[in-house]
Amino acid sequence: MNFIKNLISTKHSASSTPDKEEPADPKKVGFQDAFNSGWYQRETSELLKGFKITPEDTVLDVGCGEGLATLFCASQGAHVVFTDVDEGKIDQLKDKALRSKARKVEALVSDSMPLPLADEYASKILAMEMLEHTKDPEAIVRELVRVGKPGAQYLITVPDKRSEDLQEPFASTQYFERPNHIQVFDKKDFCDLVKSAGLVIENYTTWGFFWVMWMSIFWIVPAQESDGETMGMIHPPYHKALQRWAETWNEIMKLPDAQSMVDAFNRTLPKAQAVIARKPN
Repeated sequence: MNFIKNLISTKHSASSTPDKEEPADPKKVGFQDAFNSGWYQRETSELLKGFKITPEDTVLDVGCGEGLATLFCASQGAHVVFTDVDEGKIDQLKDKALRSKARKVEALVSDSMPLPLADEYASKILAMEMLEHTKDPEAIVRELVRVGKPGAQYLITVPDKRSEDLQEPFASTQYFERPNHIQVFDKKDFCDLVKSAGLVIENYTTWGFFWVMWMSIFWIVPAQESDGETMGMIHPPYHKALQRWAETWNEIMKLPDAQSMVDAFNRTLPKAQAVIARKPN
């Protein structure tokens, strides 16, 4: 699908003179940063390194949001099932998925309690940046386990406590209220949550220092107020401080030895943490 190819590219249209180059799109910079950290690997069909999607997979994306992960899986020819409480997001994502290479598309409006799916339904289950929004993450994870086939693989992500603690003194109070982040997980809490549901963790990783800094700047510049999700507040035109941070990071990523530095930042002050886990046979 062209949307992933376009997002992965960090080359922006420019005139014949270098000083006329257009500003870097912060979302594309963030996507390139994620790609460099192992996400959205089109050549190997891995949503994250170690989490491969095949046409034979039935992929469930719970709390799909705008659906970039769903669309990646659809581009690999998988049967995609996606859920969210926002009917508008579901309708928009369904329209995109139906125009993809997906083997089959199922779009469900659901709060996941319970999921409207049979036991042992999916071979790959995604729950990305959604558990922090829920009152009972333990119950959600148990429901994810119920709908996974024996041997199913899980990719679960949540914000990292270190970046949440950093932003707490100056972020909008809405950020830590419903419908935003009402749960905060450190590594132990997160891994214990996954293991207590009966899953076996195969890999743990962190990433997203770029977004920690971007969001920290976001909170202190004039922004559009919103009573809903924080993501609804993030849209162009961006304040010049946000734009310049994106442009700086875009140039850093082009440096020959940048990734070792980026990896160190991602370990020390990550935006998010991820586990790849498996349901026992």
